[in-house]
Amino acid sequence: MDSYVLALHLAVFAASFFQAATGIGFGLIAGPIILMVTNNGSAIQVSILLSLLIALVLAPSLFGRTDKTLLKRLLIGTLPGLPLGIAVFLLVGVDGLKLLAGLAVLFMALITTGVLKFSPKDGAPANGSAKDLAVGVVSGAMCSSLGMPGPVVAARMMVLEQGKESLRATVLVMFVFSYIAAIAVQAAMVGLSGDGLILTATLAPATLIGVFVGKLAVEWISERAFRRIISAMLLATAASLLIVSGRSLLFS
Repeated sequence: MDSYVLALHLAVFAASFFQAATGIGFGLIAGPIILMVTNNGSAIQVSILLSLLIALVLAPSLFGRTDKTLLKRLLIGTLPGLPLGIAVFLLVGVDGLKLLAGLAVLFMALITTGVLKFSPKDGAPANGSAKDLAVGVVSGAMCSSLGMPGPVVAARMMVLEQGKESLRATVLVMFVFSYIAAIAVQAAMVGLSGDGLILTATLAPATLIGVFVGKLAVEWISERAFRRIISAMLLATAASLLIVSGRSLLFS
């Protein structure tokens, strides 16, 4: 087996493991290697389709653990966010979009890790429909343009001090709707890549194995460890987006 193909299968397995165990991480881990192998825009479609596969497998058993009020607000926000992501992509380009997304994820990550602290005014609660809707908009924009709807949602739920079961369930159930909408937008705007569909089918077994192992592992991850893993992933996502976009903008 070609070394790149082997690395791709291993990356997809690892990404699926973390996605199943925490709710996020697929695009961060597998995305760059998928892009390296395909070397074209179909990488985002492959990432979306495999993430959708993970969500479809896990969502039925997790739906009862979701924060349904929050989920509803996030999905409402996602609807205008999806076309907004495409519009921003057309306006500033993929590198500019990655820079904006990286700054947004970094801001949320610094809040979740306690580096930035905000005290609600006049005793206002940290939760609120307007904030949830805004996070949904950003999530939808990142989903349709980058295939990465999860980081800002996970960060928002950590700010709300949601437990690992609720966070994981809400994010993964949301992905079912987000990724179906995102792939529909991709199909309408640029069409689906035949090579991308073949690669998705090829990587599906490694994805499903990673999901199975990740589902078993989540039972052994404590709440404290879970929050640390999510925080680390958010910081890594922000760093990846900022480094890649910065390098491209500086040397273009």
